Amino acid sequence: MQSGIVSLRGALIAAWEADLQGVRQDGFDMGRGREALVFMQRFYGLISDLRTQIQRAWGPGGHVHVVDSPDLGGPGPRVSQSRMRLRNHGDVVAIELFSYVDGTSRPNPAAGLDREIRVAEIGPLAFVTELYRTAVDFLQVALNLDLQLAGSAWLYEHAAANYFVTTGKWASVGEAYRRASREFAVADSFESVLTMLGGAPVSDDSHESNGADGSGRDSVEMQLSIEQLQRFLEPQRDLENFVHLVQIAVAADQEDRRVLSSEIAQSLALDPLAITKLGRILAVSTDVARDAEFAADFSDWSFLPSYNVHFFRRAYAIDDFLVVEGTLLPRAAVEGTTTTSPGTAFKIEEGSSLPDGIVTFLMTDVVESTPMWIHSRASMYQAMRRHDHLLTSAIEANGGIVLKERGEGDSFFAVFLRATDAVVAAFEGQLAVRSEEWPDRVSLSVRMAVLTGEADAADRDYRSPAVNRCAKLRRRAVGNQILVSETTYSIVADILREDIRLVSVGERRLEGHDRPEEIYVVQHAEVSLQAGVDEDTVLGLAAGME
Repeated sequence: MQSGIVSLRGALIAAWEADLQGVRQDGFDMGRGREALVFMQRFYGLISDLRTQIQRAWGPGGHVHVVDSPDLGGPGPRVSQSRMRLRNHGDVVAIELFSYVDGTSRPNPAAGLDREIRVAEIGPLAFVTELYRTAVDFLQVALNLDLQLAGSAWLYEHAAANYFVTTGKWASVGEAYRRASREFAVADSFESVLTMLGGAPVSDDSHESNGADGSGRDSVEMQLSIEQLQRFLEPQRDLENFVHLVQIAVAADQEDRRVLSSEIAQSLALDPLAITKLGRILAVSTDVARDAEFAADFSDWSFLPSYNVHFFRRAYAIDDFLVVEGTLLPRAAVEGTTTTSPGTAFKIEEGSSLPDGIVTFLMTDVVESTPMWIHSRASMYQAMRRHDHLLTSAIEANGGIVLKERGEGDSFFAVFLRATDAVVAAFEGQLAVRSEEWPDRVSLSVRMAVLTGEADAADRDYRSPAVNRCAKLRRRAVGNQILVSETTYSIVADILREDIRLVSVGERRLEGHDRPEEIYVVQHAEVSLQAGVDEDTVLGLAAGME
């Protein structure tokens, strides 16, 4: 989440919490008798107040406006693709999203934002919730981003982040709940918040604390991750200190020496509270520190740089750090995932019915994505959101099921019952990516592999040599290329669409496998796809000896 989005999210949270505070203090005016008009005025005013933060999140050259009227939307170029229109229907407010295509405004119900909101005969808390949910939904569509404000967990996480910033300690769930409920109007009970944030649900005969005395479940600790802290404005200074610490650790790794908290305090001019907070963040950063020693209150610590710390030598901001951390291998698979190769684990979307038996896998990967993330975070964030949408659309339109990636930040994994559908989905995905106009300094190049084999979906998980071979086949591909296995070719060769050709490049060995197999590349008369595949080193030497 780049700085522009953090700023927008922070401004939106500040406004949201101010209104929740007004509701808590019985001071929020929802305009009894004219609720629809007040809702519309507050919505338009909120977007107008966020104009500066919206501009930063959107990037140079564009503004987002909710309406065409300069009186409501303010001056400035109208280049955003999405705009919201609100209509007063008395007891309800009707919402309609418009998208601009070729200079023409057209209704866009496919975005899923069109609806009617009842604003009369509801309480102030429901009124505020509907207002800000509408604003979040609109901004996410208009800016093509995820503000990560779904549900109400953000309110308690924000309370926990503020507690950490001011005390240098992790808040308990009870402390975060008390802080939020004392200051803001909330609809969640303590028990529901405990369950929401990962605690055990309450049984009917439970006599444990309900958050009143600091015992039992009330003391469950809310240890926020670096990614969670980064979503809020208040911890940004501490995260900047952490990035400086990482750079010092990189230098210390070259000298094979320990890093001491006293050294950090002096070199960065940090007070004891800042050092304590750094220690707590460091304690969960195994990719930065090893052999770490911490005082009980984290006021004093030392560590040896991790063996992985060299990967962060070009991490100059917390966004850089998170991007690099997300691409480190190996990554251990978590429960309910599929490990296809060291560091590659995929989690299956809940609710999807997965095929068994002879199935076809599609794996994709963005080539050289890490440098683009580091050099152009804002543009890359928007580009990857679009990339995900394009590939998901191509896969699902051809009957495939997307299995969300874990461990390889810019990759996709999908399964198909029909091999022909997998090949067509790969081609249409490449066509969509190649046809897209990407943001400045970003030009996405995707490599793909399609392989058919036998696999069973047990416990919502695929464990099969075919999954492993597909991952290895993808490694042989280059950008703008689709490689197809010999098993898939044997199935689709005579029934594939006439405009899609599969051209043999000969036998190749996949990494870790002794048996070579025939590899095919997808070709199309109107789409330029890479046709060459590097020769195997071993096969090349053997050919030279004949």
